Amino acid sequence: MNLNKALLVVLLCACGSLAQANTKHDLMQEVKILASNSYADLKNKRIVYEGPVRLTQGSLVLNADQLSSFTDEKTGKRILLAKGKPATYQQKVEDGRTVQASANEISYNIDSRVMSLKGSAKVEQDGSQVTADSIVYDIQKQQLTSQSSGKRDDQVITIIQPENYQQELQDKGKQENNPSNSEKQQ
Repeated sequence: MNLNKALLVVLLCACGSLAQANTKHDLMQEVKILASNSYADLKNKRIVYEGPVRLTQGSLVLNADQLSSFTDEKTGKRILLAKGKPATYQQKVEDGRTVQASANEISYNIDSRVMSLKGSAKVEQDGSQVTADSIVYDIQKQQLTSQSSGKRDDQVITIIQPENYQQELQDKGKQENNPSNSEKQQ
């Protein structure tokens, strides 16, 4: 039973830190996993939930057909893997906006803090979005890489909403012109 709890903690920590989003608040919230069934292989440190599966923790919501947590035998890396048609992830970021992601497979490497979305991958915030066959987001470095499948008409598509850009420029200008705001933030 203790190993089961340890695996659940690994699963929860992974979900709570996926997008460096609202983690302080979300990590303090209970985790609730709803699934049609679950399987735990304690000896091999693997838990599988089959669905539909819905994991919630604070503002984080993850929906999948299957959700598993395991340690890769070859590399020893701890992995959280959500599969679906598509699997979806959403969470509020610290500024209150919601980030949404979807793909046929969402993989999160807990040790390197890298999230990989494969198969019809999409990341969206405030109407702006990146769509590609695969998207890799290094949370620590805050670097996003998108790739097409290489097939003839498949391309990476990025859509940026102009009002978002204009609003960010206005907000940045207000902060630079009002030193009391920047002092409060420090």
